[in-house]
Formats: sequence, structure tokens, C-alpha cells
Amino acid sequence: MDWVRYASVVVGSVVAGVAILWLVAGYYHVRYYLLRRHEPETWKLQPKRFPSDKMQRKAMRLASANLAFAGLISGHLVFAMTQGWRGPAIYFDVADYGWAWTIGGTAVLFVMIDGAAYYVHRLLHVKWLYRRVHYIHHKWGAPSPWVVTALHPVEMLMLQAATFLPLFLIPFHYVSVIVVFVYVLIFNIVDHSGVKLTSIWPWQGPSAYHDDHHVHFHVNFGQHLTFFDRMHGTLRRVDRRYGKANFGGKGVSADGAEDQPPAFVKY
Repeated sequence: MDWVRYASVVVGSVVAGVAILWLVAGYYHVRYYLLRRHEPETWKLQPKRFPSDKMQRKAMRLASANLAFAGLISGHLVFAMTQGWRGPAIYFDVADYGWAWTIGGTAVLFVMIDGAAYYVHRLLHVKWLYRRVHYIHHKWGAPSPWVVTALHPVEMLMLQAATFLPLFLIPFHYVSVIVVFVYVLIFNIVDHSGVKLTSIWPWQGPSAYHDDHHVHFHVNFGQHLTFFDRMHGTLRRVDRRYGKANFGGKGVSADGAEDQPPAFVKY
């Protein structure tokens, strides 16, 4: 076995994910949580709630460990491909499928990953799994950028499996895979930042969309797109009450009338 290639691929995969976390999360941490901590009303989604220093350090350690763990798995998959394994339907020459599919496939991959993340996340909010696995992530009721992968290791495995699944079903160009994976990680950090942010990309929900998930618990399960929440009626509604004990994703009526038409929050 080529041990030099093995080490470079696996170590590179581990370092890449952790480096993205520390670069992006570190930027938002310094810019807002350090330099603008004295004026949270101007930038913070939950201006009266800050994680303690102890919780911040715990999030940093857990998020870094999970990304290193995920990188270890990814690195071994990539190395196996360099040794001839053809499990994932990843191709390297645009001529194999043409530019139209190579570009369009990038969008398809993004939507498939987002959909898979929605259903896995919703599964994690089933009472049994929530109380044994997902509750760890919700210890941070007011998330910060370090919370993005502050998860139970089982949850990290479930999400990583959901992310990889499309690669075994449909052919995607390797650059598309890299672009989508990096985009997903960066914007997940942004969405957990706790900072009032919107995106120039029309499909990307504002950071308030996921922050509300941490505030209200069993609602807003989507990752980047609000589409799946809208389709299933799990997008937060102004006429519903939510909370830690209200499982199911649709809350309970705030006024006792269960037959009201949906009044979704406008994100």
C-alpha cells in the first residue's frame, strides 16, 4: 500500500474540515462575540442570551472532534477510490456526462443533501432519539458558530451517511462534490452563528431560520432550504406554540383553533 498517499489523503481530509471550522467560526467569533459583545442588540438574534465560556469551550472541542472524526471517514473513502474502489458514482472528466449535467448535477446534489439532512434531522426529533442523541446539540439554546457540529457522535454519523448517500446513487463530478460539501459546512456555521445574517443567494434562508429551531426546538428542521419545512408544514407558524415538550414539528394552536390556515413566519 502507498502509505505516503494514504497519510496525505486521510490527514488532509481531517485537517480540511477542522480548518474550515476554525477559519469561519473564528471569524464570526472575533468579529461579533469579542469585538462587538458590548452591543448585542445591534447584531445578535438572541441579544440577552450568551453561552458561557465553559459552554463555548465545550462546543469548540466537540465540534472539532466531530469534524476530525468525519474527516477520518471521508479520507478513507477517498483513499479507497484512489486505489480503484468504484462505490461512489463520482467522475473526473466533464466529457463523461457533459457540461449541462456537470453544472446541473451540482444543484441536484445540493438539493438531495438538503433533503436528506431534513429527514434525518426530523428523525432525530422523534422523542426516543431526541432524548438519547440529539438533545446534546440543543444544550446550546442560543447557538454560536462553534455549535455547528457540537453533536453526539451517533448524530454525526447519521448526518454524514445522509450526505454521502446521493454519491452512491447518481454520478456527480468531483468538483461539484467538493463545492457542495464546502458550501454546506460553511453555511451551517453561518446558520449557527447567532448573528443576524442574510444571504445574497436566494435559496439560502437567513440565520434566523435555524436560530429559531434552537429557540423553539421541534420546528424548522431544514438545513439551508425552507422548501422541505414548507412542504411538510414544519416551518414555524405565527399562530402556533412550540417548546421542548411539543414534539412533531407542528406545535400546538396558540388560540385553540386547530383548523386555521397556515401562517408561516416570513424568513
